[in-house]
Amino acid sequence: MLYSQDLKNKASSVISNTNLGWQQTGIICDCLQDRYEIEMKYSKAIEKLATKLAPINEFFSASFGIRAQLSSQFAEEIKGEIDIMKQLIVQQKATQYLDYVKLWDSQLQSIKSNLKAAEGYLKNKKREYEIEGTLELVYSACQPDKLEKQKNKAAACKKEYQQAKGNYLELKSEMEQVLKEQEAEATLDQLQQLSLQRLNAIKDCILKIFVYESSIAKNHLYDLEKMSDRLHDQDQNLFIEEFIKKTKQQETNPIELESFLTKLLDSQGQQQIYTTNIYPIGLEKSEEQIQQETKEIQDQPQKQEEFLNFLAQKFNSSSFQLTLQEFIQCTNISIGILDYCYENKNAILAQQLLQFSFGLFTKDTQTRYMQDMLVNHQIWQHRDYWEAVIINQISKIKKGTKENINTSILSILTQVAQHMLMFKLSPDLVRDIVQKFSQFFKLNKEIADDLIQAINSQV
Repeated sequence: MLYSQDLKNKASSVISNTNLGWQQTGIICDCLQDRYEIEMKYSKAIEKLATKLAPINEFFSASFGIRAQLSSQFAEEIKGEIDIMKQLIVQQKATQYLDYVKLWDSQLQSIKSNLKAAEGYLKNKKREYEIEGTLELVYSACQPDKLEKQKNKAAACKKEYQQAKGNYLELKSEMEQVLKEQEAEATLDQLQQLSLQRLNAIKDCILKIFVYESSIAKNHLYDLEKMSDRLHDQDQNLFIEEFIKKTKQQETNPIELESFLTKLLDSQGQQQIYTTNIYPIGLEKSEEQIQQETKEIQDQPQKQEEFLNFLAQKFNSSSFQLTLQEFIQCTNISIGILDYCYENKNAILAQQLLQFSFGLFTKDTQTRYMQDMLVNHQIWQHRDYWEAVIINQISKIKKGTKENINTSILSILTQVAQHMLMFKLSPDLVRDIVQKFSQFFKLNKEIADDLIQAINSQV
């Protein structure tokens, strides 16, 4: 009976939630339809604005044109998600699972009602039979004159009891047969699976909307920054013209005697330090001790290699996770090493730290990645650093056909371009660097243009 009640509760819950889910999904589809129509109107309006801006400012015209295209594409994606949700509802209704569950539930409740009535009737007849049978035994010993009449009465009660018992067992067997049918429970599970598919479709659509809204917000911020820069440049032009008139002198810029590229070229052929030792990280240390360790590693290339060996060990593990103490120490030491790399123009060492920072993380109150702690260092804003990284990686390409070499160069440019954008280098500089190397190595123009377009799409 407990199993019967549990199954009954499950059926009622599934029926209620399924009907409610269909109703709510319909409302969501209506809202998404409204969003689709709004997005299409916005796309057409922003496209007209881009056309009007073309004679005034090509940059903003192109930016708005891209936004109009993205808005149109997003609207079509929403339309596709609406169709998927509606198809899932139609599919779920077409299975007739819900009708089967309702019929089965009705049948079960009818049998339960009859069984309960039969059980009460059986108890009464059993009690009557026990009473009359007991009197028969008593009369046979004490009152023989009343025995014959009592025998007939007891026999009638026994017959009625046996009939009630047979009816009860028959109903009980029928109910057990219904409960043994696993089809009902399997059908409930299938209904829940179809509801889960519908919920996942809704979740995927909402996530797409969040990603799109985040992208649009970034585009707005980028446009505002560019607009501010252009206005600032316009104001500065008047000041510069006035300054030139007063001083009558040409502006001179100091020349850096060394760069990341010259240092890279100078290091070619030099013997590299190699060690398998691992720098001890993880013990609880004070801020002063960490600063002392950082200074020690900055001054000794041997210690730098040992520190990199520790990062490599963690990076190559299955979890990529650092303890909180390891994370604090590694982050502080890495920033110190990046300061050293910036001052000494060491692009190779900085690039090694960058690669490790992508995977290593710690969990405290929230998940924190090492990359997020290094992203604001000044070294990443120097074009010279990224060019030295590209040249260093290209120099390691093995000899092969021209097509294979060009493919390897394109792969390097794609990866480094992604790193440049992740570490907040100006998108204009990223495009310029990629175009420069594409032209220098005479890469396929269509493929190079695709790479530039991919960079634009991530801005």
